[in-house]
Formats: sequence, C-alpha cells, structure tokens
Amino acid sequence: MQTKQQIFFGRQQSTHIKGVAIIMLILHHLFLFPSSNPWFTSLFFNRWGGVEFFLSSVSKLCITLFFFVSGYGLWQASSHDTHLWKSCFRRLRSIYTIYIFTVVITVLLLYFMGGSLVLLSVRHALETCLGINVAINGSWWFFIIYVELLLLTPLAVAFVRRFSWPSLLALSCFVYLLSPESGFSYFAEVVQQIGFSSLMYKPFPLNLLWFNQFFFFIGFCFAASGIFETILHQTITSLRHPFQRHCIALAAIGLIFFVRYYLIDIGEVCGILSREGIDIYQYTIISTRADFILGPLLIIALVLLFHQHLLPGLTFLGNQSAAIWLIHGTIIALVMDKLKDIRPWSPLAFLLVLFFCVLYALLYSAIFRRWKQ
Repeated sequence: MQTKQQIFFGRQQSTHIKGVAIIMLILHHLFLFPSSNPWFTSLFFNRWGGVEFFLSSVSKLCITLFFFVSGYGLWQASSHDTHLWKSCFRRLRSIYTIYIFTVVITVLLLYFMGGSLVLLSVRHALETCLGINVAINGSWWFFIIYVELLLLTPLAVAFVRRFSWPSLLALSCFVYLLSPESGFSYFAEVVQQIGFSSLMYKPFPLNLLWFNQFFFFIGFCFAASGIFETILHQTITSLRHPFQRHCIALAAIGLIFFVRYYLIDIGEVCGILSREGIDIYQYTIISTRADFILGPLLIIALVLLFHQHLLPGLTFLGNQSAAIWLIHGTIIALVMDKLKDIRPWSPLAFLLVLFFCVLYALLYSAIFRRWKQ
C-alpha cells in the first residue's frame, strides 16, 4: 500500500513561521530606532541599546515572512478551488471583521487613555474602517496591501492556469522594479516621465503594493512550482541527525541576520552602495532590498530548526497572528507612553507588550466564538 508522502512545509510549519514573525514584529516596532538615551534600559544596561536595535533591524524580515507564507498558503488553498471569488470574499469578510473590531478597540483605548477622540470625522472613520487611512495606527499599512493581494489571488490563480507560474513570477518581478524602493530608479523615472507617478506612487493603497507584492508572489509561485517543498525535502532527508540539522539551521539564521544588518556595509565594500547622506529612514528602506532572498532562506532555516518539534507557543502566536498584528502598534504606543519615564528593562518591556497582545487575541477569539454560536 502506498504511504502518504510527508509534507515538509504545510499548515503546521506555516503557523510556526507566523509565530516567529509575530515575535519579530514586536521586536521591530518596540526598539525601532537607536538612541543615545533610549526610553528603555538595555539588555546589558548600556546607554545605547545596540542589541535591541540589532534585533529591531533584522526583525523587519517579519514582513517578508508574512507575505511569503500568505502567498504560499493561498496557492495551496486556491489551486483546485472552483469558486475562487466566493472564497476570496469569504476571506475578505473574515479579515475585515477582525480589523474593524480592532479599530473600535483602538479608538476606545486611545480615548480612555488619552482623553481625545482620534477619529476626527465621519469620513475619517469610514476611511479608517476601509483600511485606506492609517493615521491613528501606522502599523495598519499592511492590512490594505493584504486586502489588495487577496483580491488579486483569483486573477493570479487563473493566470497560472492559463500560462505558467514562471510567467507570473516574471510579471511580479517587473512590478517590483516599478517601485522606487527597489533601487532600480530607471523604471520609476519612466513612470514619472509618462505622467503616472502621481497615480502610482502617491495614493496610500497603491504606493506600498509595488514593492511588497513581490514577497507574496514569490511564496505563491514557489507553492505552485513545488520548488520550495522539493528544497526542504532534499535538505531535511540529507540532514537526518537532529544535532547536525540544528547546528546548520542556527548557523544559517546567524548568517542571514548578519547579512541583513550589515547589508549596506557589505554593499559599500563591494562598491554597490554608499553610506554617504543616508539617514536612518533611508537605511531602513535600503536594507529591505535583499529581503526577497533572505526571507525564504530564513524560512528554510527555521523549518530545519523546528522539524519534528511540537511548539505550542509558536502555534498559538501563529494562529492569532492577525489579531496580534493589528493591535500590537496600539499596545506599543500605550506602553511606551506610560513607561518611558521609568525606563523598563527591555526584556520586560517586550514581555509586557506580548502579554497584552496575547490577552487581546484571547479576548477577540472568545467574543468571536460566542458571536458565531
């Protein structure tokens, strides 16, 4: 009798990756910029918080991890789906439910903690609930990009069925090159010359799509091709001893983080980049240009590390990733505002933010289950 082939990157592994991405997300926004006088007490009680800034910098890879896993999972769920648009609108309804609930909770929290109503008008409230205005919580930018990618998924599935996944990946790569953040200024200059820059680069719901969709469609196309599963299958079967597998995985993760953090320095040594005139915001943007390579490599390393391990903590965070992603920015802002004068130890600040995020996720899950009954 034929045995069922083992899946090396399925639902469980995807959930683990989303759990890691949640931890990275909180680290990224909690310790975002270096300072000679940070609002927290650093891990080793120095004045700068270098460890925290390192973790914050490399943790921006969480965006790539989320988009890759989302694209990968949506292909797996949609490849044989005969009701693509129906499934699409069901997912939109689900994500908008938790998003609008989080908007309401955020508005109430900010009102009771700060004494002012952050929604300034009916139009502002409507735009916020649609996801096209994120003035009250900048971390919600991810939401509308995800909505746009959900709407593109039925078209992408039809495109792959009609043509091929390499064609879709090539098209996605071209769209990526249209983004000024990609580092290829030629295409953005052409867009400006033909008069489309105000249409493509100024509206919020579009200007971040060109760059970030590439991470999503890499995952989508890797799932459609089976390449990612094949790589994991060959790697894991060749590294049967857990100690060997764990050592290689940890070394790979360390190398990925090193390259991510020192990418500009490496580029400068190679004569590709220059630090001259780069501020912290430009540094952050430029450092993301290799994430479409480093992100999938990090996922491979994490799958190697977690292979055949039950990780209930990461599973919980992964299953609650949408709720935590949407609320974490509000919680971080409130924690920083209330604790900056006492300068909490950085691990305690992280655990406090994580605690409130988990508490919110549990609250939403309980209300949602009651509502469905």
